[in-house]
This record gives sequence, structure tokens and C-alpha cells, in this order.
Amino acid sequence: MNSTPNESQGAVPRLTHAGPAEEIVGKELIAYDVASDGNWFRMSFSCVNGKQGSLRLPTECLKALIMTLPRMMTKALSARYGDDSLRLVYPAEVVRIEGSRDPNTFILTVATPDGFAVSFSLSGQQLDALSQEGALN
Repeated sequence: MNSTPNESQGAVPRLTHAGPAEEIVGKELIAYDVASDGNWFRMSFSCVNGKQGSLRLPTECLKALIMTLPRMMTKALSARYGDDSLRLVYPAEVVRIEGSRDPNTFILTVATPDGFAVSFSLSGQQLDALSQEGALN
């Protein structure tokens, strides 16, 4: 059985039956590439057998991948260290709040010094709650 993202549940893994598949054992992520038309992306890696490999997927798979990777990391840390409270944590360098086309929705973007950034939509009520808790200055 394989664990695959389930879009209807926000990329929560579900078990599916699949036929035999070749397992490629990666060692290190080397690079990524995005098609000029934005229709696919590719991740290139070195394999433990000394060869290079790549995984090419349609861009629509990125959302499921992005939503699944943090959960996978949390599970891996928990399994490796036997501590369910561990999280992969990055230092924030930039916190930016922007308006959106919807006047009742704001965009909160947090970026790290190495260029990783993630954005969340917040309602005005959520933004007020953050500022009242002293989380934003």
C-alpha cells in the first residue's frame, strides 16, 4: 500500500492499493526546474547507486506536495527522535501584511533569511487577535 495525498481532506495521506513500483533511493536533492510555460516542475537528485535521477510532475501536484511536506517532516522527526513535540523551525526575517482584493481578507507573509517564504490569508478578526496578543508590532 502507498500513502498518497487526499485533496478533499487537505492532502491528508490515505492508503491506496497500487501495483508494484520501482523504488528509487535518493541521496541528495541537486536542483529543481520549472517549465517555461509553468505546466510542470522537475526535482533532480543524486541516488545512492551513484546515478542521477529526477522526478517530473504537473504543476498541479505542487499544492499537494507543499501541504504534505511539513506533515512528513513532523512525522519523520517524531519517528527519528521519539518526540512528538519536535518541529522544523525557521527564523523569521520578514513579516509582511498586505491587503487583498477582498477588503475583509489580509495576506500575512513570513520569510526567512535564506529566501523561504509562506503566505496565509487572515480575516480582519484574526489579524486583530494577533495584534492584541502582541504577536505583531
